[in-house]
Amino acid sequence: MKRPRLYLSHDAEYDWLIAVAFGAVDDQLSEEERRILSEQFCYVLDRSGGDPIGFTILDFSEFDIEDRELAEIWQEPRFDAPVLGLTNVSAGEIATAARTYFGGVSSLNRTYFGQATNLTGEEAVDAWRACLESGDSMAHYALGYTLVELGRHREAYPHLRAYADLVPSTAWAWCWLGKACTGMGELVEARRAFERALALEAEGADETDAEELLAQLVSR
Repeated sequence: MKRPRLYLSHDAEYDWLIAVAFGAVDDQLSEEERRILSEQFCYVLDRSGGDPIGFTILDFSEFDIEDRELAEIWQEPRFDAPVLGLTNVSAGEIATAARTYFGGVSSLNRTYFGQATNLTGEEAVDAWRACLESGDSMAHYALGYTLVELGRHREAYPHLRAYADLVPSTAWAWCWLGKACTGMGELVEARRAFERALALEAEGADETDAEELLAQLVSR
């Protein structure tokens, strides 16, 4: 397997470090998509094959990198971390370098993320775009639904389509995709998206307004 090239996201307020392959997100993962080593550390696994594509660390500032019970993080798997200038390194080496690199300050994407959550309209669009352009694929979702709320459904569609592909088990991702499709007049795809959201709800996902939206669509 080719070594994953990791994108590092550090949030100083929530005190976590997420290091996952570029384009991937650590969001709504199932137990099968994680390999937990402790309450603070887990590897993130590729949905398609179960291979590690990164890791997450909670309470990062207090995380004991030298804990003997976590000796595994200094061994396989190996990663590349371009922002740190590191190649073929372990999670332990990345965590050590990241602590020095960020110095207790949030990464740029999280700064944009925090700003965007406090904005609305065009200002929010600009902030979410900045977050996305800084490499944070999670921003696809917020940028997408913000554009839908502004009535810009065709602009929203590729972002919501991308996010639904990234987190296919998230009902809200499909619901918002359905809203974008409805606004574009793509009613067949909208119906499929709403039905997918409802199927996920039946499996325990968060409840959305997909049922009502689907009923409105069918009654047209």
